[in-house]
Amino acid sequence: MAAKGQMLSDHLYGDLLASPGYDVEFAVGTTYSLDLKALLIVPYSLGAFGDLSSSIKKSPLFLLESIRRSSKNFALFCHRGGIHAPKELQSFYSLLEESIFEVVNKESPLSNFHPKMWLIKEINHENKDDKQLKVIILSKNMDFDNNIDVVVSLTGKINLNKRTNHRHTSLSEFLMLLSGYAKGEKKHRIEELADDLLHVSSFEVDESRFESGEYEFVPFFQGKNLNERVVYPDSFQGQSVMIISPFVDEETVSEINKRVGKNGRNVLVTRYGYVSPNIFSHYNRDNGAVYVVNDQMINNEYVPIDIHAKTYFVSGPKNDNGHFLYLGSANATFSAFHKNTELLIRLKLKNGQLLFDSFEKEFLQIDEQKGESLVYERIKAANEKTGLHEYSPLEQYIRKLLCSNFKAVVIPNEQGKYDIQIKTPLKKESFPLTISPLQMPTFVEHLDKDVVFRNLPLSKLSEFYIISGGQGDGRIEEVIKIPTKGIPEKERDDEIFRSIVDSPDKFYNYVSFMLCDDPEEYFFEMEQLAKHLKETDNKTTSPMTGRIYEQMLKIAANNPEQLSNLEDVLRIVKDRDFAKEFMTLYEQFQSIIPKLKKLHDK
Repeated sequence: MAAKGQMLSDHLYGDLLASPGYDVEFAVGTTYSLDLKALLIVPYSLGAFGDLSSSIKKSPLFLLESIRRSSKNFALFCHRGGIHAPKELQSFYSLLEESIFEVVNKESPLSNFHPKMWLIKEINHENKDDKQLKVIILSKNMDFDNNIDVVVSLTGKINLNKRTNHRHTSLSEFLMLLSGYAKGEKKHRIEELADDLLHVSSFEVDESRFESGEYEFVPFFQGKNLNERVVYPDSFQGQSVMIISPFVDEETVSEINKRVGKNGRNVLVTRYGYVSPNIFSHYNRDNGAVYVVNDQMINNEYVPIDIHAKTYFVSGPKNDNGHFLYLGSANATFSAFHKNTELLIRLKLKNGQLLFDSFEKEFLQIDEQKGESLVYERIKAANEKTGLHEYSPLEQYIRKLLCSNFKAVVIPNEQGKYDIQIKTPLKKESFPLTISPLQMPTFVEHLDKDVVFRNLPLSKLSEFYIISGGQGDGRIEEVIKIPTKGIPEKERDDEIFRSIVDSPDKFYNYVSFMLCDDPEEYFFEMEQLAKHLKETDNKTTSPMTGRIYEQMLKIAANNPEQLSNLEDVLRIVKDRDFAKEFMTLYEQFQSIIPKLKKLHDK
């Protein structure tokens, strides 16, 4: 378990999403909000590229190859309306649209799809029979904020001869419910993952302080608890309870603290704006305390940090004398436990391991000598200025609108470009809204029952659209997916590829990179080659063609199926002048492939 800022870092998505010695077969992720730029980290992590520098990972060629390798191997679910409008537009985003699925509860527009999880199926490099599942449960959305979050990782081996571990039934059911929002091959693969969960005998947690095998997955789907063994609020009520949650309400705090006795401890870590007099009253006692992140952390001009973790430490719950730690996505609010889709995991601590006082000191980062925290401060009085934390009328209007069905169709026009016709569910306009294609944000139209965009280039076609509106000083700008018929996806993706790989240098670098075995070694060699060419003022492509020819010979001998990837790239760029020399080289290479196959067969 970890708790820190910058949880969405290369550490998490490099070290946790990808296991050394294993390839990712398929992965499913969930998040409430989504930063599309942050999503680019996932293809890189699942592509098993190793520990590369940040400058390399920002390279368009590297991102393009990461997406090519990995986009078919993951599905990400997010709240409909939770995709942030990007500050910087990138054509890559359209290549990821088939990996993103939005979830909304049409019966409860103000509820949230709020879980944060990754479930990853991995296969051993050397032993294909060695398959495992990794479950990562966290409190952080897929974005770049630096707030304090928590994460835990569990790993278990898949054994098709064993079924069923009842502890995994709730998470398997949760996955099956998610699959209803997916489509095509990815829907099928998610259903397979749900079945794989039932063939894992047990998961091991990534920390030794927890009892082996003593865990429970606690998913709530649209307000329904899928785990009958862990009941809210009973299982959260203990003799001592610590609630860590940025958002709280009085009803939930009161419920969870119901069994705390005179000698029991109760602690709340939250945001100051939520410490109302009624909430503070539950902790205004000898064994109670309320902590918030201090002003120096929140208001610093470099990296503002606040609490975002959702954790519950429960000592001595009803009918059990153990110590339990819940962590995941659920805030201490009525909506979290009765309306939203959420996911928690409950872990049981070993006897003598991280008891209540120790956990409190560890999480709050109490300095043993000074007896105080450098991150948090204990407050002595309630915030008298707390108000109702409700959605604005504009937010409510947009949320209800997004529960309805939007449809769009792409039509080629006589100018060689494309028009988009959108049908919206708009009946009565309460607030004026606008809509624009994500890849053409300057093409803005008033949101009406019928909307038409004209003369879009092929590469700008996408199922992503931006919905915008304002009320007073507030403004909302959200990206949504609209099912859009008629997009020539293969041709669109090819055009995006050509817009990125648009010169001899980029072409040869990309081809060499996609054929390489070791990305780290490749980039080192490219740096050395670039220095050599600069020193000798060599403008020819002969060093690169020689390297690529060697790579092709190696692949043809050891893994000839991989050449199909190269042939797909050549199909895309075959009419470009910079590729003609290489096309001639490849034709010559093809003539010797039969001989290589004979050698390989021997």
